[in-house]
Amino acid sequence: MKRISFATSLVLAASAAVANPNVSPLVSPAELDQLRQAPHVRVIDIRPPADYTKNHIPGAASAPYVAWRGPAHNPGQLPQLTQLAKLVQSLGLDENIHAVVVSTGENTTDFGAAARVYWTLKYLGLQKLSVLNGGMQSWAAAGLPQGQEVPAISPSRYEPVVNEKILATRSDVITQIDNPKARLVDARPAAFFEGRTKAPTAAVPGTIRNAVNIEHSTWFKPGTNEVVSAEEAKKIAAERFPELADDTIAFCNTGHWAATDWFALSELAGIPNVRMYPESLADWTNTAEALPMDNTPSRGTQLLEKLKNVIN
Repeated sequence: MKRISFATSLVLAASAAVANPNVSPLVSPAELDQLRQAPHVRVIDIRPPADYTKNHIPGAASAPYVAWRGPAHNPGQLPQLTQLAKLVQSLGLDENIHAVVVSTGENTTDFGAAARVYWTLKYLGLQKLSVLNGGMQSWAAAGLPQGQEVPAISPSRYEPVVNEKILATRSDVITQIDNPKARLVDARPAAFFEGRTKAPTAAVPGTIRNAVNIEHSTWFKPGTNEVVSAEEAKKIAAERFPELADDTIAFCNTGHWAATDWFALSELAGIPNVRMYPESLADWTNTAEALPMDNTPSRGTQLLEKLKNVIN
């Protein structure tokens, strides 16, 4: 593996931050309360419509998470570019607008939704992006204003400039799977990584060959639903990856938990060349020919687990 010091990666991250010196990828409720009143800031509420209708941050626009996802059999798949472009335009977003993504904040898994939308917006070429740390729960806990008024938003004419650098396809993963200078990161809980359970969208349990496991929950303050600071993320990343890879690809079951790993490694820790495989194992395990896997139980074990589930 190519030896690049973590200090070097921090220099690169600092250089990248110069382009948007006033935009932090993670904002607190107090910070958002100050930001939201500026005309160039758009709060994007990705909760279900019923939750948005009940109460939301004043001025926030509704764009439910499901609108950013793929079909039921492969929810990690990106929607058509034309569909995403219309969604972004309807929110009035363009390269001059600072978009802040807000989810429910009810648990650590929920953060993956905000991170996934952030990743999608960055994939579409937008750069001024943030996520509200702790989501609406942290906003409500801080006693900050909420309302029910739906803002009038003038659509933009933004045309996506696709950022392929943060996207990994199945072919990319196949190419890098045995590359000692690349790293595949499985963001799922250990039971999934070790093949002791699987998601309904995956054909078989286990993980992609040669992957390492960094659970998405690693990036949260103990006992809370709040993501750690950039400084703490850098420490965690340095402990896990004392040597950096030329290419890091995060994945999970459907590109949800993986978005948290991608966000923490790329946006907070500042590691260069971090991508996400959005379709993840829903795609990898459902190909015509089986692709390389680790931690896959024997056929007999899998049948026994299916029998247990039927009995229970």
